[in-house]
Order: sequence, then structure tokens, then C-alpha cells
Amino acid sequence: MIIQGLKLTLLGMMVVFSFLILLLIIIHLSAKLLKPFTKKEASALTSHKPSRAREKKTTDDNLKLTAIISAAISAHRSRIGRYRSP
Repeated sequence: MIIQGLKLTLLGMMVVFSFLILLLIIIHLSAKLLKPFTKKEASALTSHKPSRAREKKTTDDNLKLTAIISAAISAHRSRIGRYRSP
């Protein structure tokens, strides 16, 4: 009975290993077949660069968001009375 269990375990491991090897081969083949398309998409993404005004606006938005989050945390802590660490 133990020998049959070991045989079944070995068979199952071989099936899973074979499937993983097959999946790896398929991924590599699809990467090679789709490589021209990815180069075209990458060049389209790198050709578009954001302007300086957009970068400044993003920085301002991050500062505002940080202030809002800090205020929310402060309000929550004052509402529960004190800060409780877990």
C-alpha cells in the first residue's frame, strides 16, 4: 500500500513538473514571436515625455494628498482618545 502511494506521488510530481516545463517553453516561444510588437509599443511609450508643468502639478498634488492623509490620521487619533499600538 505504501509503495502504491509512493508511485502515485512520483507520478503526480512528474505530471506537474512536465506541465511547468511545457508552460515555460510556451512562454519563451510567445516572447520570441511577439518581440517585434513589444519593440513598437516600447518606442511609442518612450517617445512621449511629460512636460515640466505636468511634473510640477504632480508634485503639488502629492503634497496636498500628504497633508490630507496627515489630517485624517490626526482626526482619527484624537477621536479615539489616544494612540493605541497593536
